[in-house]
Amino acid sequence: MVSDTELNKFNNNIKSPIWLQIVIYLLFGLGPLTGNVILVLFGVLSSEFGVSPTAIAIAIPSFMFPFAIVQLFSGAISDIKGRIPIILFGLIIFGVGMFIATFSASLIMYILANILGGVGFGFVNPVLIALMSDISNRADIPKKMGFLGAVANLGVGFGPILAGQLAIISWRWLYIIFILIIILGFFILLGLSKINKSKRRDKHFKIFFGHLISELKRPVVILLILSAFLATQSYLAVITWTSQALTGAIPENVAGMIIGLAGIFGAISGIIIGVMIKKTGISIALAIGIISLFASIFTLLSIEDISNLETLSFVSLGFIFIGIAGGTIIPAVMFYSQTLSYERRGALAGLATASQFVGIALVPITYEFFYYQGGISLVYLAILIVSMVFIIVILVLYFKAKKKK
Repeated sequence: MVSDTELNKFNNNIKSPIWLQIVIYLLFGLGPLTGNVILVLFGVLSSEFGVSPTAIAIAIPSFMFPFAIVQLFSGAISDIKGRIPIILFGLIIFGVGMFIATFSASLIMYILANILGGVGFGFVNPVLIALMSDISNRADIPKKMGFLGAVANLGVGFGPILAGQLAIISWRWLYIIFILIIILGFFILLGLSKINKSKRRDKHFKIFFGHLISELKRPVVILLILSAFLATQSYLAVITWTSQALTGAIPENVAGMIIGLAGIFGAISGIIIGVMIKKTGISIALAIGIISLFASIFTLLSIEDISNLETLSFVSLGFIFIGIAGGTIIPAVMFYSQTLSYERRGALAGLATASQFVGIALVPITYEFFYYQGGISLVYLAILIVSMVFIIVILVLYFKAKKKK
């Protein structure tokens, strides 16, 4: 972590610091946006590439696995090499991936695009979290993490909405929009990096390995990693598998609107929770997240046929609850990643987000057996069990972290 003196110099060298925050939020929302458009494109892409909708699902782990693996290292590298250079490097690779996706003529090309996109954004995602903490007062970090969580959830929800609407014209326009956002963010950050003349003194990669090993030896960090993984295996599994169950049963634009409710309410709750954590602590936020998670699962379990148009209002209610859960749980995890070690928050952000996205990548695999054995209801039961494990882990993390204060 940069010292307070270096941080003040950094802020003074940025003529318009608000632009840096805007770019961080914009780019942070781009990852979930690109990763979740696939949720309503199974049918469109299967027709385009001449494969089954099930085959298209491989695009999710193709993006998420490299995305997760790179994040294991990128946050720690940014601790010693600087934030903005690592982000710019990642944006170049990410942009190449989105360019290939735009002109994909086969599933293989589309998978390659997603692999490159995952690698590229792996250098961006955790570093944005650490950069936001670097330019914020310590007291404001919970609020900023809440805002980042809100943006991420908005990306999760807005991605399917945007994809559902643009699918009527052409899904390729999605990736053109992503490329334009990448170019905008790249040149703004490039300009800010030229204005910021401060340099990091520590340039040795052996420090990088020391940071990771030191943090991985701490039980509280292991709990953080498990919490991030299980969070996505619970709340995001609900969104992913419900989306797949709705594929072909209702129009893509309607499915996109329903899925979008999770993002909208996740964004609203993320903003509120960030402020709440700052003012009252994290305990109430965790309680809200836990209650909302179980409310969503039980609501969806009570529906006999989620693809029936008459039950869509209850499905929508389930997505509202799961949005609130995600908008609460993810900022809580990010809060811990930035407060358990102020000196190595890049490394912790990378470990937490890597674990989170490994969980996302495994969601289609983890519950596939249950889906084909008993349909979506059996999937919800499996998610319920995983959610119970998640609650135990994050509560242990809460009490462990509390003792260290």
